[in-house]
Amino acid sequence: MSAKFADLVNMAEDLLPLLPWPKTYEKAEFLRPDFTSLDVLTFAGSGIPSGICIPNYDEIRQCEGFKNVSLGNVIHTQQKHPYNFLNKADQEYEDKYMVKAFEVCVGLHELLGHGSGILFKKGKNGSFNFDTKETLHLETNSPIESWYEEGETYDSVFSSLGSSYEECRAECVALYLSTVPEILRVFGHEGNEADGVLYVNWLDMCLKGLLSLQMYEPKTESWLQAHSQARYVILQVLLEGGEGFVKVEKIKGEDGNPDLLLTVDRSKILSVGKPVIGKFLQRLQLYKATADFASAKAMYDKYSAVTSEDKYPFLEYREIVLARKKPRKMFVQANTFIEDGKVQLRSYELSPESLIQSFVDRFEN
Repeated sequence: MSAKFADLVNMAEDLLPLLPWPKTYEKAEFLRPDFTSLDVLTFAGSGIPSGICIPNYDEIRQCEGFKNVSLGNVIHTQQKHPYNFLNKADQEYEDKYMVKAFEVCVGLHELLGHGSGILFKKGKNGSFNFDTKETLHLETNSPIESWYEEGETYDSVFSSLGSSYEECRAECVALYLSTVPEILRVFGHEGNEADGVLYVNWLDMCLKGLLSLQMYEPKTESWLQAHSQARYVILQVLLEGGEGFVKVEKIKGEDGNPDLLLTVDRSKILSVGKPVIGKFLQRLQLYKATADFASAKAMYDKYSAVTSEDKYPFLEYREIVLARKKPRKMFVQANTFIEDGKVQLRSYELSPESLIQSFVDRFEN
């Protein structure tokens, strides 16, 4: 898998021009990262990521470079299981292609999601890191009028919005580029298999957007997790795109209780889905590049809203999602110890008690 990621890195300069913004919105030079797939013995935390882009600071990624890692054995924990809110045919597609689609998604998300785009900056001496005459606003077609002043960073300008907004941008890049056959071939997917991987990438993103309602708190009208908010936003954007591409319907489940059915018209991924995500992705990049927090917040808040007033009453859907929520996966991870000068591996049984014991042993001091 590391070799596949290395091939993707080597293609990066050819793939960046495929993104829905002109070259003036890209760095003058793409700083090629190292991209490695790791199998981790232990990730010492309550949440285990599938991929990591290091560091999180955009200004360092832009000027100094960055590294990517994919946690291969974490990705492969996507085991077969019954999926809520999908018909049987789509459940079978998820079972068959989920891991393969997720590998593609993680690679594109980390490398070209977090690794793409420029932040327009004004330096100490009044100079700019972009051509002020040639670089035009993507909506008004007029010269750029806002940028990051000396001492400002993406995090300082976008504040609490920044994390979810950037994750949404990276997810959109992954979706948008997952339609490129050359990228799918890098991961060994061609023909019917490539079609299946492409479809599951889009289907799974929409499903995760629906499941993200678990992480919304209606009392405070706030989101509790950045990735969840980002995926819900993407679902809203695709629903707004219309033309029957994505649908969410309230139905009666086989158990007689309220249920939901999510469908994605795979024949419209290229004709409807890609243009809709492309237009939205362009706006995400525009507001980020120009430090236009006000426009970014207005747009993002609109798609983040969970109400019962629209065609899709997601506040009502949230109750169904919570009622059908499955138990969260628990990862029981091994520990290593030094005994008599030698490294010893301690494994644990797959049980809640063993999970607790592994944490006690891991942090015994």
